[in-house]
Amino acid sequence: MANWQAGQPLAIRTKNYLLRSLSPKDATDTYISWWNDAEIQRGFNMPARNWSRAEAQKHISNFNNKNSFHLGIFQQSTGKMIGFFAMFVDYQQRVAKSNICIGDKSLWGKNIGLEVRRAMLNFMFGPLGMEKVEGEVQGRNLPSFYNYKVLGFKLEGVLREHMPGFEGGRVDIYLFGILKEDWIKALKEGKNPAPQEANPDGQ
Repeated sequence: MANWQAGQPLAIRTKNYLLRSLSPKDATDTYISWWNDAEIQRGFNMPARNWSRAEAQKHISNFNNKNSFHLGIFQQSTGKMIGFFAMFVDYQQRVAKSNICIGDKSLWGKNIGLEVRRAMLNFMFGPLGMEKVEGEVQGRNLPSFYNYKVLGFKLEGVLREHMPGFEGGRVDIYLFGILKEDWIKALKEGKNPAPQEANPDGQ
């Protein structure tokens, strides 16, 4: 690993994107709008948050770049933030959970999540030393299903009607997981190559 140490801001580059730790100053109008957009939040089985700037800044401040990470996704060509990636790490169990949001809806369907998550899987299974990465889908979020399937995650279980749906009724939770050994095997076989090797550095 390069210069990054746990607790420090993290930056990882892919072929087209820069992922870097967010700070409260990154709570721009655009960032806040993603939390307050009903269509975007529906993918998380949540209503629009109606957050103020102070609430968004508080949310960003909750991440410590040690066992919780909140990384903005920035286009390298323009510097524009188009989404974010969250990661939660259990060092004792060596298991990480993650989720991703592409906030710029004009970029939906462009497979950005695949490029970003590939690089982050290399980081989680590499420098972070994880043995398993998990994902959770609340309700029938088809883009997330596709994303996990393409990257080699296995559907490990379904918690039926496990939580209230914000639009009424109850929703299932789909549990996905991928083991380090399966990820390494896929890389050796030429499957799921990251567009560019994950390159973690401090900021």
